[in-house]
Amino acid sequence: MGCEVMPTRSWFNSHSRRISLAVICAASLLQVCVAQTARDAETVKSILQMPEAEQVAFAKSVLEHHFPEGEGDRFSLLLVNRSALVIPLIESKIEAELGSALRSEQFIDLASAMIAYAGDEYSVRAISKLIRIDERRFGTFIGRTLDNAGKWGNPFGVVYQALDLGDGAVAGYTTAWAEAALLSNRMQRTWAEAMIVRYGKVPDESVWATDPIASRLKDRASPELRQSVFQLATEAQSKRQRQ
Repeated sequence: MGCEVMPTRSWFNSHSRRISLAVICAASLLQVCVAQTARDAETVKSILQMPEAEQVAFAKSVLEHHFPEGEGDRFSLLLVNRSALVIPLIESKIEAELGSALRSEQFIDLASAMIAYAGDEYSVRAISKLIRIDERRFGTFIGRTLDNAGKWGNPFGVVYQALDLGDGAVAGYTTAWAEAALLSNRMQRTWAEAMIVRYGKVPDESVWATDPIASRLKDRASPELRQSVFQLATEAQSKRQRQ
């Protein structure tokens, strides 16, 4: 949208007029953009209102056409909100692609990243299947999944789910991620909050001895880390009780 400003004799008056009309034009343009954005957002969100059979058909079509342009927003929204439905479809398509003589490496990489993007238990389960096929290629996606899990919620909830699978390779990558993350006080607090949710109480020494994360840390974690997590869990519990 453009706005044409008619010239006047006075530079000052002309300058003032340009400013006021420019503001009006900008406001009008903003209204149009906001309205357009709202309509676009509703179009994207409509995917969540479709029957499950139509969602499956949509996801399969996107995968079959290797993520065509224009469907990224709808597919991503469906992926994050219906991961139990979409992720198995992605993982199955990756396996089919891996077995194809004309496979697309770019598609496999992008599809694997999409699985990790969801950052949840279904992501971990799918990646564990891919690791059995090619650990060198897909092992790093465990860490990427846990990084993304932090964008949607508490990543240590997904860490526990990953360790509960009982898969040695998954446990190794998950533990490595946890050890690196727990160097941060913020992540120690996040773990403490996850322990409150998992155990329903502030962890004690008996919980620490059998906790799937703590029991896998090098040297069963330092006394300083244990004390820090206990203290942070106590604070988190008190906060929950006040709410």
